[in-house]
Amino acid sequence: MFYHYKFWHSLTHPNNFTQAVEEGEIRGYKKRSFTVFILFMLLFIVREFWGMGTESLTTLFAMNHQDEYYTARLLSMVGAIAWGIIYYAFHYYGVTYLLHLLTDIPYKWIQKVQLYVMVLLLIEKTILFTVFYLVGYTTTFSFLSLAPLVQQVLETDVVLFVINQLTIATLFTIIVQYTFLSKWEEESDRKVLLAKIIILHVLMAVFVGMISVLPLQEWITRGLG
Repeated sequence: MFYHYKFWHSLTHPNNFTQAVEEGEIRGYKKRSFTVFILFMLLFIVREFWGMGTESLTTLFAMNHQDEYYTARLLSMVGAIAWGIIYYAFHYYGVTYLLHLLTDIPYKWIQKVQLYVMVLLLIEKTILFTVFYLVGYTTTFSFLSLAPLVQQVLETDVVLFVINQLTIATLFTIIVQYTFLSKWEEESDRKVLLAKIIILHVLMAVFVGMISVLPLQEWITRGLG
């Protein structure tokens, strides 16, 4: 059986999609997955070109160290592209593999579902960048999470960075992953599946939150010094 992959139609018809993944060949999937990857790279490049995350480099420009400034910007662009590839690979391949280990659902089946997650992440990052571009500045914490609100009553950095990872996109990701993956699980196992998905996202948020408060840039500088 051949199933012609149409992103939004497949997203809103999980029964048809999961059956097609299980029983047949998905036509058009590779083309769309490649398109999502390219859009991710373009977004990371545009953000870097605009200067998102490069605020510290403006000191070089202000001190009239233009050669050092443009070299630093070039290296920063290379780093942004590399980070974009790592980010995409982790969520598309790494998270897929973790879900495969947790559920025993075939890796390739989960990967088809994970493409929806990549689009959700792409939409979230595009919204964030668009708002930052319009207001002319960036913020440490995402307004699509509860971190800015919690920051009013709590100042523990690691907790705030963990909460910052749990955004609206995370909620929709959990819904999408459970909706599709549960079609391949026995009804009695579906509550356990939901718990596994939620715990996985919480653990990833904790990991990123802990990494975010580490002085990595200072360590790298010392290592190179």
